[in-house]
Parts: sequence; structure tokens; C-alpha cells
Amino acid sequence: MDLIILGAPGAGKGTLAADLCPRLSIKHISTGDLLREVIASGSKLGAEINNFVSTGALVPDELIGQMIRDTLNADACQNGVLLDGFPRTIPQAELLEQIMTELGRPLAAVFYLNVELDRVIRRLINRVSCQKCGRPYHLLNLPPQKAGICDACGGALIQREDDREETIRKRFATFLAKTQPLIDFYKAKNLLTEVMADDNPQAALNFALQYLGVSAA
Repeated sequence: MDLIILGAPGAGKGTLAADLCPRLSIKHISTGDLLREVIASGSKLGAEINNFVSTGALVPDELIGQMIRDTLNADACQNGVLLDGFPRTIPQAELLEQIMTELGRPLAAVFYLNVELDRVIRRLINRVSCQKCGRPYHLLNLPPQKAGICDACGGALIQREDDREETIRKRFATFLAKTQPLIDFYKAKNLLTEVMADDNPQAALNFALQYLGVSAA
């Protein structure tokens, strides 16, 4: 079973993926993580991709497509994947459609995690991490034992620039502007379904499983 997950920063894509993929015995493919893995592998494709990444240039769609095709062909992905971070544009969606057709693996669904901006802000502005060891915390859901201090190493806790309110608002607006065409694309193909990304991850998981016809028990 092959799926796509769309959602703004802070919508809860990682949480749903972590809950859903083991239930379906499929692999969560984060494009950002995959790019880093392919580059680190030292392969010819990794070297080609690194030539663009190292200069800050966009990686051409054909190279991203080859990376996705190779990944789908891997043994670990034969039961299916949940793609996170790809596609991002209509040309990429069309490329993915071509790849899936060639492999005989039509998409089962595209989940769009619909979330309100205020909820995203509340989630992200409370994220901090240790400046020394990188351990993550959430001031509401996973606070440190002592304010501002890492439980593991005693390092200072800091907030990423990306998690400041002004930056969150800009990222959210950019996501909506860039993703709406993709939402419309998959709606037209009757593949898109909205998941309300509130503060109840279990409800989101149950909805996704029910949509796919999988028992939530």
C-alpha cells in the first residue's frame, strides 16, 4: 500500500507516520532524510545530488525521481511506503504518477493533515532542544525536569529560529500557497482525504485506518 502525507510544519505528519506505518507494515519515507542518506552512501546518484545540494541549488526533479524509484524498488519498501515531502509540485506529482504506473503500484490515498495556524503556533513555539546534545523537549507535552536545563546532559535549552512565531506564520503561508495546487491535483483524482490534525493523534490514526479499511483494534 503506497500513500502520501501532506501537511504544514507542525501539523503532526511525523506523529501520524510513526503510528500508521507499523500498523500497515509500510516504510515512512521522509524525502529530506532520504536525500541525506543517498548523499552519504557515496553512490553515483548521491554524488550528483550533492553537487546541487552543496551549492544551495534545487535538485532537479529527474534526480529526485530516480531516488524515489530506487527506494520503491528496495526490499524494505515492497509492502508499501508513506511518502513525506514528495511530491511538492505538480510536475513532481506527475513524475511520481509515471513512476508508480511503471512499477504497477497505484497510490492508495493522499492524506492532507488540515490544521489551524493558531494550533501550529501553539505546538511549535513550545519546542526547544538542548544546545549541547540536541535532545528535544516540548514545554507543554514533554518538559524538562528543570526549566531551561537538559535532563540528559545539563546543557542549555534553546528554541530554533524556525520555531519563532513570525517565522512560523511565514512558513505556514508559504506552505498553503505552494501546496494548494497539489491538493487540487489529488482531489481531481479522488485520492485526497483530509485528516483533522487537532490535538488527538489517536483520532487521526483511527480515521486514517478506517479510511483505508484497516481495523483500528
